[in-house]
Amino acid sequence: MLNTKKTALRFLLISFILVLVVCISIREFTVYYEEMHKISDIFSTTKNVSYKEIESDFKSFKQCQISTGENIHNFYLIKSYKAASSTLSNMLYRYGLKHGLSFVEPQDTTTNQIFPFSHLDTAANYPLIPSCDKVYNLSTIHSRFEGKDKLEKTMPIGTIIIASVRNPISQFRSSFNYFDTGKRLEKKGVNFARFIEDPLKFSRMYLGFPKEFVILKKPKALLLWNQQSQVFGLYDFKIPVGIGRKNILENKNYQMKIEKFLERVDREVDFVFMAERFMESMAIFREMFGLEYSDVAHFKINLMSRNNSVETLTQQQQDQIIEFCYIDWLLYQKMLVKFEKIKLNLRYDLKYEIDIIQRLNARIAQYCVKPNQYKTDQSEMMLPDLNEAGEKDVCCQRIVEQEWILNHIIRT
Repeated sequence: MLNTKKTALRFLLISFILVLVVCISIREFTVYYEEMHKISDIFSTTKNVSYKEIESDFKSFKQCQISTGENIHNFYLIKSYKAASSTLSNMLYRYGLKHGLSFVEPQDTTTNQIFPFSHLDTAANYPLIPSCDKVYNLSTIHSRFEGKDKLEKTMPIGTIIIASVRNPISQFRSSFNYFDTGKRLEKKGVNFARFIEDPLKFSRMYLGFPKEFVILKKPKALLLWNQQSQVFGLYDFKIPVGIGRKNILENKNYQMKIEKFLERVDREVDFVFMAERFMESMAIFREMFGLEYSDVAHFKINLMSRNNSVETLTQQQQDQIIEFCYIDWLLYQKMLVKFEKIKLNLRYDLKYEIDIIQRLNARIAQYCVKPNQYKTDQSEMMLPDLNEAGEKDVCCQRIVEQEWILNHIIRT
């Protein structure tokens, strides 16, 4: 009887150990399975994107100096301040260098990165670096868009006009931090919260804004009113920069001019990047114009280290910005509708396209930059931080370069 009990206990103990081993094995397999999926996620978030596909696109990225000779376009970028335009410029610079295209670049280096000037002014007052075939394929410099008719005096007929826009609320906040505006006002004891209570008052007191509303021929970054609309060609319609929502709603003449301005933008801009939906925009852009995935791979350039999101502002502050940047707000809404219309014509899996670009970005980051990816410079801008391999690779160097460095490369 005693032996029987011992045998039963031994059996139970062995069974318990076996069950425990099985449970541990299952748990270890589950952890292993999850980890394997995490590793595979470097390359794909869908079953359709394969490791081989990403490696093929990565190989194309590493051939950034070899032109395929296919799907080569002329692009003109309407370059809005603090609306992902530096990242787009980097992409277009790399595209142009790869295919040996010519760039619109003024000979006088002091004019390039100060404030925008129109292409008509550029041709007349700022001689351009000569093009070998007398054709300019790409423009990524700060310039005021004056319509297709004037653009075609500098660039070929049929040049694709692209633009980037950003929610005016976050764009206003970001510009305040990026330009000297914030620094100049802070020296006078005026922080952002105080400034936004009465932007017109403080701009007139400390930023040189005129007592009367003026029509600015050349956009001024320091003045935050309707910055994006200035670059899109507000001047051509003789609309004062500083007028707010109240002024517009009380003046039918202003309303008619703004409507014509928005109609021209909607009619002549071929594609618009929405800064808040940048990956979505990039995927649609690549598909529309037949570019390679390596052409649209990117890092964020000139990324602000400060938080400029809309969520950091009170509703009253947001409303105040819309009041003073009302034309930008109307422009943003117009471009949002245009973007959605473009999206309606899609005939492919957008999520799949975004996944490929994201995985390719991750693969390039794995090869080119240090694990923390970004470093902050003295001006509080966050820049991709190249690793040892990236420092030696021209393709890695190009994808992280700021505009002024790429300008120098083109000029030389």
